[in-house]
Amino acid sequence: MNVHWMEDIDRQEIQTLENTQESRKKYYDPKATEEPIMEVGELVMLNAKNIRTKRPSMKLSPKQYGPLKVLEKKGTWA
Repeated sequence: MNVHWMEDIDRQEIQTLENTQESRKKYYDPKATEEPIMEVGELVMLNAKNIRTKRPSMKLSPKQYGPLKVLEKKGTWA
């Protein structure tokens, strides 16, 4: 008796997880963007959000640096 009860609970948990994944996928997919394709030698702009400078105020720092030349590919997003 206890084994059947535990199997029912297990099936319900699996179904709940699958429903949650489908729900999240439905909201995530429309906003997802494809990865940018960058080739060696191409000119790109670098986002300055996480670059530390010696300026007293970030407000006066540039928002982007570049154009910079891509020297080599390290990975798909790098």
